[in-house]
Amino acid sequence: MAQTPLRRGSRSRRVLVRLVWIVWALAIIATALGFTAGWIAGFDLINEARPIHLAIALALFAAAFALREPPLIRPTAALALLQVGLLLLPWARAAATASGAAPALRLVTFDLGTDNDRFDEIADFLLGAGADVVLLQDVSCSAADRLIPKLKTAFPTTFVSAESCAGQALLSKRPWLAGGQVITGARKPLLVWARLQSGNRTFTLTGARLSDPLVPNEQAAEVARLVAHLASQGAAHVVAGNLAITPFAWKFAQLQNAGLGQHATYLTSWPAQWPLALALPDNVLSSQDIASVRLNTGSALGSTHRPLIADIAFVK
Repeated sequence: MAQTPLRRGSRSRRVLVRLVWIVWALAIIATALGFTAGWIAGFDLINEARPIHLAIALALFAAAFALREPPLIRPTAALALLQVGLLLLPWARAAATASGAAPALRLVTFDLGTDNDRFDEIADFLLGAGADVVLLQDVSCSAADRLIPKLKTAFPTTFVSAESCAGQALLSKRPWLAGGQVITGARKPLLVWARLQSGNRTFTLTGARLSDPLVPNEQAAEVARLVAHLASQGAAHVVAGNLAITPFAWKFAQLQNAGLGQHATYLTSWPAQWPLALALPDNVLSSQDIASVRLNTGSALGSTHRPLIADIAFVK
C-alpha cells in the first residue's frame, strides 16, 4: 500500500519542518564556530568531523525536499554545498602527483601503538616493503629492545628516541648528513629528523607524533613548534607520521600555509581493526618540489593505525 504524504497543514509535518530548521541552525552555528579554531583550539574538533557535517547537511536537504518545503530547501541546499566545498578544500591544496615518474624514495610510516607486541610480523612487513626510510611512532621500550634490532641489518643508519617508553624511531638504508629530535615538555619526542641526500637533492625528513585532538591546546602548540622546526631546516621537506589531525582541521591548514602539501588526502588508516577505516591521522606532507608517485596502506599489525607507504619523487 502506498504511503500517504503528510498534508501541508498537518501537525506531524509542522513538527518535522521545525525539527529540520533547528538542526539546520545548529549546523550553521557549528560550522561558524569551526572558523574560530585559530583563536579557540578546541573548536578545531568541529572541523575534524567535516565528513559527518556533510552527511548531516545532505540528510537535511533530503528531508526538506521530501517535505516539499521551498523555504527550507534553499538553505539546506546551501549548507550542503558549503560542506562539500570545505570537504574538497584539502584536495585543492594537495601535493603534486607524478604517477609516471620513477620514485626517488619509498617511505613507510607506522604508529606501533604502545601495547603492540607483534614484533616479528611488523619486522617482516617493514623488511618486505622495500622502504628506503622507515618512521615509527609510539615506540615502546619493548619495541626499542626487540623490534629495532631486527631492522638494523637492513637499515644501518638508525636513530631511536624512546623517552618515557613512547618514543619515535627513524631508520634509513642510506646515511644522513645530520639529525636530531625535538622533545615536548612532557619529555616525549615531538619529532625526529634527518637531513638526507637523494642524487643531487638534499631534503629534511621529519617524523612527527602530535598529541591527540582531545588536548587541542597542546596539539596547537606542537604544530607551532613543528612549523618553527621546518623554518630552520631549509626549503625542501618531507614530514610524515601520526599527525593526529585530519586534513580538514585548521591546524592542518597551518602546515599547508607553511608550504606543505599532503600526499594522502582521503586515504584512511584508522581504526585499523575495523573493516573500513574512517579517518586519516597518519599522513605524508612535502614541499612543492616533491611529488607523490603512489600511496597505499598496509594491513593491520596489532595497532589501531595501519602503516602508510608512500613513493615520492623530486619534480623540480
